[in-house]
Amino acid sequence: MLRNTNSQAACGLALLIFTQVALAGSFSVSPTRLNLTQQQPAGMLTVKNQGEQEAVIQLQANTWTQHDGSDLLERTSELIVVPPLIMLQPGGSQVVRVGLRRPPPAETELNYRLLLREVPPPPVEGFRGLQVVLNLSLPVFVLPAKNAEPELFWELDRADGGGLTLKLRNEGRAHVQLKKFTLRLSKGTELPGSDLPAYLLPGQSRLWHFDIAEPAGRWALSADTDSGMVETRLIIEPN
Repeated sequence: MLRNTNSQAACGLALLIFTQVALAGSFSVSPTRLNLTQQQPAGMLTVKNQGEQEAVIQLQANTWTQHDGSDLLERTSELIVVPPLIMLQPGGSQVVRVGLRRPPPAETELNYRLLLREVPPPPVEGFRGLQVVLNLSLPVFVLPAKNAEPELFWELDRADGGGLTLKLRNEGRAHVQLKKFTLRLSKGTELPGSDLPAYLLPGQSRLWHFDIAEPAGRWALSADTDSGMVETRLIIEPN
């Protein structure tokens, strides 16, 4: 279950309005992502109000692409979301249906994100401050008719100005979620990897830079992904 709390917005953004802080309610969504297929072109979510006040939540479907490691979202009508606006009493829940309006792809998956935005209530009379509302961003994957999988290629090179550059390319026809990875030199040096989950869509790449005085040697990379564990060896030759 993906949950927003009053102190943190998980996988989303906080919209700041008005100088004192007034926090809106909190809500959760389950499941945390949807997979649609030709056989099952629609799915369901459950949104629950875990706050102490009524929550009004707006839902918006967006196409999801990536460029240079950044996510790009654009509003779309290719997904239908019913209902697009929900009102929840404290402790209340609502089932939301998400369906595909276009034919599913033949070979490469389609990627979308569903944004759930809390609509801020009108400020009480005399309020002067900062109102924080909570948003969630939920991935929606439309799987192709043909079986599609990610194909990962790792590259390790000397970086301009010193250090190492690690590059990951996904040349497959499906996304991969990188949960965490570590990079270790054969003589024992271990570089701080990434334990921040990140998606890599088909045809996209991502870079990491590491500051290290002498990068030459045999490196062991271990990565945990939603497709399983990856173990590989990478070599940097001495100058």
